[in-house]
Amino acid sequence: MDGENLLTSGVDKLYEIKEDLLELNSFQGQYEELVVDENKAEKSIQGLEKTVADEIQSTIKKRRSEIEGAYDKQLSKTDSRIKKIKDKRDKRKSKKVSERINEETASLREENHKLRLEIKTLFKQNRVPSYCNTTLYYALYYPRYFSDIMIIIIALLLSLLVIPCGIYFFILPVEKILYLILLYIISVVFFGGIYLLIGNRTRERYRTAILEVRDLRHKIRSNKKKIRAINKRVKKDQDESTYGLEDFDEELDRLNQEAADIAEQKKEALLTFENTTTQVIASEIKKLYEEQLEELKLDYNNVSKEVTQTEENIKALTLKVASNYEPFIGKDLVTIDSIDALINIMEAGNAATISDAIQYQKQNME
Repeated sequence: MDGENLLTSGVDKLYEIKEDLLELNSFQGQYEELVVDENKAEKSIQGLEKTVADEIQSTIKKRRSEIEGAYDKQLSKTDSRIKKIKDKRDKRKSKKVSERINEETASLREENHKLRLEIKTLFKQNRVPSYCNTTLYYALYYPRYFSDIMIIIIALLLSLLVIPCGIYFFILPVEKILYLILLYIISVVFFGGIYLLIGNRTRERYRTAILEVRDLRHKIRSNKKKIRAINKRVKKDQDESTYGLEDFDEELDRLNQEAADIAEQKKEALLTFENTTTQVIASEIKKLYEEQLEELKLDYNNVSKEVTQTEENIKALTLKVASNYEPFIGKDLVTIDSIDALINIMEAGNAATISDAIQYQKQNME
């Protein structure tokens, strides 16, 4: 259509333009509603798909946990039985080891018993004070071992350092060097006097009996050392064949094999679950929602088609208005309000053509 035909057209042409604009507005409003519906339909599909995926995941997790729980329960029972058998075996071994130690040290312990009786008899026959038969006495007056040297050092520290310093710093109300010197003198005199007094009363008077007892005590000490060596050797001995533990070992082997079999069965069950069962679970759950999901997709496709069709309609009308109307009467006048104003001008008899109506409107607006 050329500009002369449009501008020379009458009011009917304006009604045609108005109908096109109304239809274009209608399509645009419809398009906005359809886009909203399309987004809702798409979100509904995504929401349902997420629900399906979450249900599949949670179901698979639950079933896997049930499988693991069943096998773990059996493993726990087997492990508990293994622990009980081990405890019984350890008790049996401990008892047998103690019996073996007692048996192998019986002669030494008996000898020590006899030596103690002999010492007691010697002291009684010679009327030696009982305090002479102590480790402290022999360490102070007849030192022989390294432990005796340590006892002497401790005794000197107590008598010459700990006791006088303790009294000086913690008991005396006033700290004076003179008091400390006096304390040392008193301590030396007191403990030294006791040492000399006991030595003078016993060393010469009971010398023969004391020296004889010292040799007997040495034998007891030597026997104790041998007993400790036997104790250590027996406990470290790896040969358990004499302890009668075969029944326990056989039961432990059987239970350990049972635990290994359960662990292998658990591994195979989980492998089968992952490779096969999970697909079956997923398929079954998807079937439950398949019809609902298809309906949502169908609704979405229908709305999408309407959106596409509406877009085409808007495009066609927009191009029609842009090419057939706007170049001739101006873009600013191609609105429903402007077209209604031109229609009113022409129907009032103020203009015969669209061109005249536009001119009349411009003149009245000046």
